[in-house]
Amino acid sequence: MIKSKLALFLLGKKEGFDMGKLVKFVHRSQYWTKEQWTEYHNAQIAVLIEHAYEHSPFYKRWFDTAGLTPEDIRTVDDLVKIPIVRKNDLIAHGVEFRADNAGDYAMIHHHTGGTTGTPCAYDMDRYSWALNWALKMRTFEWGGYHYGADTLGVMAGGSLIPGKRGGWKNRLWRYVNNYYSIPISHLTEDLLEQHYSYLKNYHVRFMRGYPSALMILAEYVCDHHGTLPMQAVFTTAEMLLPHQRKIMEEVFQCKLFDTYGCGDGMGNATECEMHGELHVCEECSIMQIVDKNGKEVKDGEEGEIVLTALYNYGFPFIRYAPGDRAVKSERKCACGRETKMIRVLNGRSSDNFKLANGKILNAFSLPIEELTEEIRQFQVVQEAKDRVSLLIIPKGTISKERIKGLQALLEYHCGEGITVDVQVVDYIELPVSGKRRFVVSKVK
Repeated sequence: MIKSKLALFLLGKKEGFDMGKLVKFVHRSQYWTKEQWTEYHNAQIAVLIEHAYEHSPFYKRWFDTAGLTPEDIRTVDDLVKIPIVRKNDLIAHGVEFRADNAGDYAMIHHHTGGTTGTPCAYDMDRYSWALNWALKMRTFEWGGYHYGADTLGVMAGGSLIPGKRGGWKNRLWRYVNNYYSIPISHLTEDLLEQHYSYLKNYHVRFMRGYPSALMILAEYVCDHHGTLPMQAVFTTAEMLLPHQRKIMEEVFQCKLFDTYGCGDGMGNATECEMHGELHVCEECSIMQIVDKNGKEVKDGEEGEIVLTALYNYGFPFIRYAPGDRAVKSERKCACGRETKMIRVLNGRSSDNFKLANGKILNAFSLPIEELTEEIRQFQVVQEAKDRVSLLIIPKGTISKERIKGLQALLEYHCGEGITVDVQVVDYIELPVSGKRRFVVSKVK
């Protein structure tokens, strides 16, 4: 526990916040009553709406067009008056979301849209980032993992794995996280065996990663070793499918803790130690499940997730719909926490490419962020075991050199013997679910 406290201290120093204080806050707030949550949210809403109206050009125009003033939005119940903001609005007017006094907040630049095929950029202030981290640590502790003190095997892309650049700051950052990183690009059976041996020999008992990536390890272990006991496994970024949960719980011999996250709306929901529906993390955002008219659905009904970030003043997200759906639940969890609960539907999922050269290419291993400035939408399609296509809809004119660069990038990730082509298209077909997938495999 001493190392855990040290890790929190160092992380706070890096980000400029008292992380220990934030962790204590979210440990207290998780047991607030519904009345306490209402009071907390209403207090934040009044300040947030006034700030957004005065400082965000987009929301000033958005409210004026709807005939609204800050005085009209004083409580959570008043949010329904605000028209829903969608990802297309963010793509078209992202610069206008940014507050004119964003310089007063320590902003971090982010990208989103990789899992939906519609990339876009946004900013997050460091307080929101730090609060989100505190909420992640709380989820980890529900599974028995203590940040910094326990080793966490992380099987994901660059968004979850700390950078490997040199320098004492990066070495310190890796020490603080205490991660054992398993990059999901270029996986082979030899590499999977090496990772298995490390996890087993060094008694790593906690894992975190994308469900599709963790499934690659679970299936390998099942075929070659049978089991790899863990204390807890945390899944994130994609929809966790029932068959994935079943196989992974059998192989890792523990329960999975599933999570839902939306960075561009500060939305979070996590599975607790009772392993039922997901608890909404109400400290950083207000999550509403709404019908086609934008009104909250009833208990047990399905609707669209709409988020209002409570603290991201430098780049407000108010009544923002990221494109995900969920079922609203008003049941009281046996754990005693009274937060809202949801069951996520049509969540983020991806296909793994099992290529003819033996490589396993996971969707999230692709450098999606590099496409956000020039490309409106994209999709990677595995046409055959030895053939992959990249479909792109550019924001404007895209040069032949850039297309060649994208082709070379994909060829690098696919490896030898795989034919890759880049196609500029006007339209990318949506699946029946309506959830755009940026990776599709036509190979069974």
